[in-house]
Amino acid sequence: MKNRRKFARLAIPVALCLIAALALVKSSSASIGNITKADLTGAWVVSLYAQTGCGVGTSQVNFTLNAAGVSTAATNKLHNSCGDTTTTGNTFTITSLNTNGSGTAGLTCGVGCGWTFNIQVSPDRSTFTLVDLTDPLNFLEGTAVHQ
Repeated sequence: MKNRRKFARLAIPVALCLIAALALVKSSSASIGNITKADLTGAWVVSLYAQTGCGVGTSQVNFTLNAAGVSTAATNKLHNSCGDTTTTGNTFTITSLNTNGSGTAGLTCGVGCGWTFNIQVSPDRSTFTLVDLTDPLNFLEGTAVHQ
């Protein structure tokens, strides 16, 4: 009888805690609906790590996307073995975007210069990753953060 009482004294508070925990937990999902270019409208900053014709370097790109996924006023600040440079008036374009957030984007970096990225937008649309898998002798990867 004593063992049952001890068990009951322990089991009841544990059960109440479990019920409270289940009631307070918010279920989440990795998907929050279909992702569109219009979802990405606004200011972005991209941090890139790169190995290009100027060797290893880093880059910060700032731009504002319109509802069609285009910016014609991207600013690219580069730091690499060719020196520190800033180019303005670059174009950042989301060229394709699937409803799951995967797609492609392009960034110009001056006359005759540009890269093509595979991108993946996060379900909450606050970030996306970029990686260049197509441009010969150019290896870039980074993350974009919505401002």
